[in-house]
Parts: sequence; structure tokens; C-alpha cells
Amino acid sequence: MQLTYHTDYALRVLIYLMSRPERKVTTREMAEFYGVSLNHLTKVAKALTRAGWLVSTRGAGGGLMLAPHTPDTRLGEIVRFTESGDIVECFTPATNTCPIIKSCALKPVLYQARRAFFEVLDAHTVRDLARLEM
Repeated sequence: MQLTYHTDYALRVLIYLMSRPERKVTTREMAEFYGVSLNHLTKVAKALTRAGWLVSTRGAGGGLMLAPHTPDTRLGEIVRFTESGDIVECFTPATNTCPIIKSCALKPVLYQARRAFFEVLDAHTVRDLARLEM
């Protein structure tokens, strides 16, 4: 399974903020640190803020911090929020155009693989991500 850039950046934001719990951080600082698009990182930060995992403060001295409960949030919850979960088109019946859907045995295997993927993510928290110094 390949994660989207949105999910990758979301996890990077959480790691960065987890390793700097004592101060507010700007999206510009994180984008420069990671060498990624400020525009994309800002969209991710806004989504994480709307979801309640980040606290945002505007103005001079403003920035982002983790919400108090975020370090204990399971990674699976975050990845489910940022990913659609549709590994292949047949996972979405409304848009499925696969001609072999009635005889194909791939879908249940992929459901099982996705379930195992999320079981591993659910075994870890945001706190677990920031074990190394950056």
C-alpha cells in the first residue's frame, strides 16, 4: 500500500511537533526543514487542526502545537483520516468498472491485507514516532 503525500506530510508534521513540545512551530519552518512544499504542508496542517489534533495560534508569535490528547492518538486513526482506504477500484461499488468483479478473489485478500496494515498502525501512537532527535 502506498500512502499519499497528504498522509506522509501529516505524519511528518506530528513527528516534528512531537519533538518540539515546548514551543509553537510555523508551517514554514517545517516545510523548510523537510524540503517540501509550504502550500501542501499548510493544507495538511489545516486539516489536522480541523480534526482537533493540532492547536493553531495566529499572529506574531503564533504557530502550531499538538493538542494535549494527540501524543496518545493511534496512528491508524490518523491514517484512516488522511487516506481513502480504497486500495483498488472495486472497493467503491458506485464507481467500480472492473469487468471481473463477480469472479475475482482479489478483493477479500486485499481487505485482509488492509486490516492487517491498520492493526499494526493501531498498535502505535504519535508519541511512538518521535523517539529520535531531529
